Parts: sequence; C-alpha cells; structure tokens
Amino acid sequence: MSEAHAPHRLVVERIAYRLAADRPAPVGVERCGTDAEGRTLYAEHGRAASRKFVYLPAAEPPLVAYVRDDPPPGYGLATLLANAFPQLLPRPEALGLLALLTAHHVILSDGTRLGGSRDALAEAVMSVALEPSGFVAQARRVPEWALTEALRPREDALRTRLLAAPHVRGLATPDFGFVRSIAPTELVIARVGQQPVDLGALLAIGTPSGHGESVIVRVVQLSERDARVVQADAGRDEGVNHGDPVAFVPTL
Repeated sequence: MSEAHAPHRLVVERIAYRLAADRPAPVGVERCGTDAEGRTLYAEHGRAASRKFVYLPAAEPPLVAYVRDDPPPGYGLATLLANAFPQLLPRPEALGLLALLTAHHVILSDGTRLGGSRDALAEAVMSVALEPSGFVAQARRVPEWALTEALRPREDALRTRLLAAPHVRGLATPDFGFVRSIAPTELVIARVGQQPVDLGALLAIGTPSGHGESVIVRVVQLSERDARVVQADAGRDEGVNHGDPVAFVPTL
C-alpha cells in the first residue's frame, strides 16, 4: 500500500517513561529528540528507532536511564475495544466504529498499529456489537459510502471513547486545563500548563467524574493563560459546566 493510500493514524502523542535504576548509561548515546515535557532525550544508536530505552540529562550521574512504558503483553485491538465500549453497540454504531477503524488506525506509544484488513477489523468490532450474528458478512457487503454515512454523525463520540480507553488514555497528551467561563458561542479554557497548542487544534471537554461523552471543541484564540474555543460541530447541542476538565485530542 502506497503512503498516499495508507490509512490516517490516531496517534497517542504522550510517551511515558519509568526510571531503570539498575541500567547504566552506555557510552556513545546520541540525541534523538524531546519528550512530551520538552526534555532532551538521548538513546543508544541501536535502539533509537524504537526508543525503548532513553536517557535524560541529570546532574549526578551524568545520564539517567528511562524505559518507556509500552503496552502490556498481548494488548491489541480486541482489548482496546473491550475497554472502550463496555456497553455493546447497536448495529449503526458498530458500523460507524468499523468505518472509523478502517480509515484511522490507532498507533500506541510503542508503534503498535491497532488496525488490519476490513475483515479483521469487522471481527474485532463484532466482539463489542449488540448483534454480532452476521456482522462480518454484512460488513463485506456494505459499500464505502454507506460506512462513511454510518460514521458521520457519531465520529467524535466514537473516537473520543477509543482514545479514553484504559492504557491509551494514560499514554495520551496531558490535560490542557478546565472551563473557566461560558458564553453563548464560545468558551474560555484556563490553561494549567504550557504544553504547545496551535490555533485550530481540537480539545476534548470531559466531565469531572470521567463518565459520559466528551465535547470536542476547536481553539480559535490563544494567550499564555487562556484559550478561547468553539464547538467543533456547531450543529450538535451539547452542554458543559464551569470547571469541566479539558484534555488534548491526539492528532491525526
């Protein structure tokens, strides 16, 4: 498959590391980029591609080893879907989920691509479908345009639930802030950190309990302390409250 025709990716941007106190820093490590907090990372030449082991500058000793927290052994698409959709999906939602996974494969922090052929994706979706009987056979007969139409009204909700699943959410970009004020057409989000964000970026407003669907908003104005946002889909009628937490939406 050419790069032009490859599926887009739902990338989990944040990569967490844990200290490996018993691992000495090797000789000849090379700079390989920065982490989610902007710290310079170093890696061994032979391991730089996977970044399984990285090293952060420290006062004493000169380099401190960190190991990336990759997904648990055996973590795959079926695990992700079971975590993201504990309530089984009616047929229209299941077809919408199939369309989302067909177009946007989820990439975990270790580079694992939770995707595959349409049949493989349909079998995974069948495990969270309210009506699993005949789902794979039906999926083979559904044309692309029908899958797209099934996804269109529920894309934000399905994508948010996938990226909020256990393990995936833990690896996602840190929280952005909270709702400070509410106006008829826009919201003001108080920033709790200095994580970089661009105009037009998507943010997800959740609930204090962590339950329920997130409201997806788009950044239209930025300052050091605040961000003004509008709802990404102006046609939807969704409410938010003062103090609701706001998180980044992993980029496509």
